[in-house]
Amino acid sequence: MEFISGIVWRNLNKATFDTLNNRSPGQYDIRLGSADYSAFFDGLPRENATNIGGFSLTVPLTSFPTADTGASTPLVVRYMGNDSSRRDWNIPSQRSATAYSLWRPDRRLPDAPSDKSFLVLLKTYSGKYYGRLILARELDYLPEDLKDLLLSNERGCRMLATASPQALDLYLTLLREYNVLLYGPPGTGKTFLMQEVKRLFERDGALWTFQDTLEYGSSEAPMISAVDPTQAGHSRTIWTTIHQSYSYEEFILGVTTASDSHTLLKITPRPGILLELTEFARQPGCRSLLLADEINRGNVSRLFGEFITCMEPDKRLDEDGGETPTTVSVRLPYLQEGEVLPVPAPGTPLVFHNPMRMPKHVYTLASMNSVDSSTNPLDSALGRRFFRYEVRPDAALLSAHLGVSAGDRRFTPGAVASDPVAIKRLPFLFWSFLNEKIALFAGCDYQLGHSYLWPLASAETGAQALTAFSSAVRHKLIPQLREIFSARPEQLIHLLQLRKPSPIRLLEPDALDEELGASAAILWDGLFSCSDASLSEWVLRLLMEHGAAEPSPAGGA
Repeated sequence: MEFISGIVWRNLNKATFDTLNNRSPGQYDIRLGSADYSAFFDGLPRENATNIGGFSLTVPLTSFPTADTGASTPLVVRYMGNDSSRRDWNIPSQRSATAYSLWRPDRRLPDAPSDKSFLVLLKTYSGKYYGRLILARELDYLPEDLKDLLLSNERGCRMLATASPQALDLYLTLLREYNVLLYGPPGTGKTFLMQEVKRLFERDGALWTFQDTLEYGSSEAPMISAVDPTQAGHSRTIWTTIHQSYSYEEFILGVTTASDSHTLLKITPRPGILLELTEFARQPGCRSLLLADEINRGNVSRLFGEFITCMEPDKRLDEDGGETPTTVSVRLPYLQEGEVLPVPAPGTPLVFHNPMRMPKHVYTLASMNSVDSSTNPLDSALGRRFFRYEVRPDAALLSAHLGVSAGDRRFTPGAVASDPVAIKRLPFLFWSFLNEKIALFAGCDYQLGHSYLWPLASAETGAQALTAFSSAVRHKLIPQLREIFSARPEQLIHLLQLRKPSPIRLLEPDALDEELGASAAILWDGLFSCSDASLSEWVLRLLMEHGAAEPSPAGGA
């Protein structure tokens, strides 16, 4: 099963039908029109550029076992260009013998044109592309909103809420577990994942799943199904970063003061953000999400208070808002039993009734850095109520993002700075090497996240890549190393080979100084005064000293 991130469609009008059946002299294309399809094909290399801005794309359609051979079936898509008179997109060479296999007359093509049958291209969250034919009689086996979309226009493109495969997995985990804690080293993209999940939670419409083993749908086995339908305005999210001064009164329920004509000072209860989310989710068809970044930085047992018990899924109200045998009621402070409290909300203000019962669809997505677990541990009672979702430094993701081969360790000394490919491979290998050593000396929780080198991918020239790499070394990687090894300088000296030529100077005491208590000092000034090219060559020598890189054969690149 795959999740659909985008769809392109073209109905089987007479021109398209005749093209596929060799009945249209001179027309070999399926015409998609002038809608913007660029987002659907984003990431595919552009080929055969023209002087009016045109180009072609080769779409690697995933093969269907009984129709295609090989790992994938390429489909060419052509754009006429921004400076062309029509600015059309089309799919060339779609005659009966050359068309995509599932669209050929000898497959499932109907006997006549039909404005309710469609050729479709699907793109999934995993980055795969698929081609299918949906006949008029199969429309009723589609989600209602997808059926309406196809019938709304003879051709078009719709991109759904986009997210990475990992964000989609995290989102589905959140829906299943209700309370999820993102846990991992700094720089592994936890905050970015939370932002992606927030967008998925707030979207309007359903997620569509695609059964890639089916050629078409039926009442017993739908090819495309809808899951987790949402409506605009029925999902609410609040993002907060937890800190030491955050209090229960801000988070759950506090008090505020005001004066009126009858009293000198009036004290009234005031709802916090979690209580606001809880009351919003109590409305039929509504749900809410608290995104709590750096959750272990505050006193979380004080922050959540009575909510720690209510957060457990089996202690909540049921789907219809009714109590179950395990539902827990808690009485909140500052309010008498049965007393009501107005709660701000979009549209009509809500009313909270004391005692409190947690509605079913309140979700919490929190994050914490694994390196903080010893200095700022998460309260154990709260921690037991979270599903832990670990995010690790991802070498495969980083190498793909930078467009480098993770296994290629060969370099030409003295030429790295001028090689635009090598200058992206070098930081990747340096990062990988450092993480291996950090795991050995300090533990995996202290490894460096892949986001530290993420900006290198945007460098278009070798010079830009060299500048980005040098900046990452000076301002991200080395500062992290200094912090990790602050109490273990000898390990850092060994790791960076500081007793050999280096832009970083090692000042070591003589025997008398050492006897009087002096220890080695690392002087970092040279790291910032050396040229970018010299810095890259030092990193290469360091990797070669440790056997993490090797020189290219004579004459090699």
